[in-house]
Amino acid sequence: MNRFHHFDVVAAWYADYLATRGYRPRTIAAYRFELSFFRRYLAAETTADDLEELDTTLVQGYITWLYRGDRAPATIHHKCAALVNFFGALYEENKFYRDLRTAITLPKIGKRLPTGMLSEEEMRTLFIHLERSVDLPAIRSLEEAICMRDLAMMEILYSTGMRLSELIGLRLDDIKSSDGLTHIRDGKGGWDRIVPIGEHALAATMRYIRDTRPLLVGRTPTDALLLSRRGTPTSMQCIRDSLARVLRRAGINRHITVHGIRHTCATHLLNNGADIRYAQQLLGHKCLSSTQVYTRISIAKLKDTHNTFHPREREENRNDQ
Repeated sequence: MNRFHHFDVVAAWYADYLATRGYRPRTIAAYRFELSFFRRYLAAETTADDLEELDTTLVQGYITWLYRGDRAPATIHHKCAALVNFFGALYEENKFYRDLRTAITLPKIGKRLPTGMLSEEEMRTLFIHLERSVDLPAIRSLEEAICMRDLAMMEILYSTGMRLSELIGLRLDDIKSSDGLTHIRDGKGGWDRIVPIGEHALAATMRYIRDTRPLLVGRTPTDALLLSRRGTPTSMQCIRDSLARVLRRAGINRHITVHGIRHTCATHLLNNGADIRYAQQLLGHKCLSSTQVYTRISIAKLKDTHNTFHPREREENRNDQ
């Protein structure tokens, strides 16, 4: 018999439990992964035979093992939080007689400064490259069509700071050319929001829709805004590959993710004087604290600028030379 038969039965119940309470599929998948990770630890590192043998000592042993693996506090926090949720559901739904949440203390984690961003100069270089690649009287070839799509993609990302999942979820009628707005559907937490889209981004997107997208449409009709070479809606990997290609061709030899462009958008806005609450609404952060991490980057830039240009600091710098 399966050594962890009862554990597996309860794990399957737990997935259904999360679904009935409205958890999103990606969240459920993340919880199931962490639960299977814990199960593998029990099988490899302990003599426990099944769920009934779980106690505070075993759970605390798991946490100690996580720390010994030199994992980041955020990783340990995520794995422990998943167990807290699991044990809470078991206890409150009378699936287990012990409340093992009491054995877990979540590590404190601070908000890390976003990394992997582009400077304003690098963004200018990127758009100069993209605009030159589509500076044609008409788009005719597949490669030209892909370049036009990539320009629209980058303009949208940099203008709105939307997430990767939000980008691939865009539909044709989500871009409101008459009022310069974009409808972002089913964002993080299931929230919709409407955000402005800049003039450059709107112009590139409307040209793509008008002149380029018809060249990409496949046999199966779709209202997805961004299409792949095969005429299907772009996937997450397609967008990642496109971003990497655009950066490489623009001569920017760094690994930048789509989320890095989101960080870039927010940071550049605040560096140029945008109110933090505007950035919060644009990015779709429910809590202002999620947006405030970007102000720390702006403050760092302010300190550098102050040190470089303030008369007293310039005098001190000259004296040190």
